Amino acid sequence: MTSVDYIKAAVVVPLFLLAAPLAGVAIRQRPGWQRVVFALMCFMTINGLMGPGNWGLTIDSIETYRGHTKGYHFYFNHALAIALIVACRAEHPSSFRWMPHGVGGYLFYCGLSILSLLNAPVASLVLMTAHKMVFAIVLMIATFNYLRTEKEICFFLRVMAWVMLWQVYVCLKLKYLNGVYQVRGTFEHQNPLAMYTVMIGMPLLAVALGPPFKGAKLLMAGFLACGVIVQCTLSRAALAVFAGGVIGVMGLSVVEKPTSRRFLAISFMGVVGAVGLLLTLDTIISRFNDQGNEASAELREVMKEACREMVKDHPLGIGWNNYALVVNPPYRYAEIYYDWTRGRNMRVDESRPNSVVESHYYLLLAENGYPGLVGWLLVLILGLWRNARALWEFEHSLLRCLSLGIAFGCGLNYVQSTLERVLTQPRNLMLWLILMGVTARLEIMRRERRKNRASASEQRGLRSGAEALEG
Repeated sequence: MTSVDYIKAAVVVPLFLLAAPLAGVAIRQRPGWQRVVFALMCFMTINGLMGPGNWGLTIDSIETYRGHTKGYHFYFNHALAIALIVACRAEHPSSFRWMPHGVGGYLFYCGLSILSLLNAPVASLVLMTAHKMVFAIVLMIATFNYLRTEKEICFFLRVMAWVMLWQVYVCLKLKYLNGVYQVRGTFEHQNPLAMYTVMIGMPLLAVALGPPFKGAKLLMAGFLACGVIVQCTLSRAALAVFAGGVIGVMGLSVVEKPTSRRFLAISFMGVVGAVGLLLTLDTIISRFNDQGNEASAELREVMKEACREMVKDHPLGIGWNNYALVVNPPYRYAEIYYDWTRGRNMRVDESRPNSVVESHYYLLLAENGYPGLVGWLLVLILGLWRNARALWEFEHSLLRCLSLGIAFGCGLNYVQSTLERVLTQPRNLMLWLILMGVTARLEIMRRERRKNRASASEQRGLRSGAEALEG
């Protein structure tokens, strides 16, 4: 550690271990302040105001490294999450949960991934990622324990609608005032921005199309902002994924319960979408005709071949966050890249670092081995299963629509993960864990409603029996 790292540690330790818990004690029994803290926690997932920011402190930073974790980073919204956790624990000790549904499976996946430490050339790279992934779970725990009622869930959705309205303002400024071709907003790259937008855009759309409530128009505005953001990024895959998600959510919403409100909203969005497409069609076509597509596709296959070689050598993984290290000399996996380069009649430049595989699943296979990949897939499947059960068992309601939206938003990110390392990006990971916290709360609500229905049915049966005996 450098002298700067010690200064950062002098800030981080009291902030997270003292100030955050004390703030939680201060805001207990103060719902207004808790709403402010929760809203800030959600807003700070975009990690920037008018461009990419760094709302946190990194100890032992290695910014030149091309891996997905570059130090022991402490995000300030994690401190807000700790404050909320302390406040919720103090207010509701009997119903508070340290381990909401999904947390155990997620931590089990992290444990399986840490096994890759046995093969890692640089152990600290594994520990950095373990720190990032495990510490971020405070967002899920805080979300689950704070969102206790449907009213609070509506507040969360309104907050995220405002977040996306702010993001579209930043994107439009960058595109039309600054002349940026592929807009990144407050993100470091356009692809994570696009998939963050898809992840939250689908829940906003699904709930906006559901039963009317105060704030539905705001959610629709937030969704329309999401559509503009995806177009501004000009991410080819995200444009296709977003369009498919919109069609899927609208189609299932109509199947779930066809209403005149839903038909009117869909017709309105169709007109807006058609106008937007006509205005930007030339740019989109130009982007899809990018001449770099063939070379990019070939390189993806080369990187996948490197992953297969790594897991063949090390079934437990080459080491979490070590891929960017071992695809360069002196490790043999660099030759897989160089053979491809020579095959294209290009000169090999060993001073230039090789690219990191873009598929999240292949990256998991290479770095975390078979246990890590299987553990991650189980986490995703169980999350979608909880969404599906909530969608099936809730009646026509905001909660049912939200379950549909989360399933689509997260599911589309899982599909996109075959092409991009979406959920290794801190902003996307934070939003995903917040949505997993919402999913865990929906699971509790589903179980409570089923129990109440069973109790009500039993009471009706007892009354019927009593009336029969009296007769």
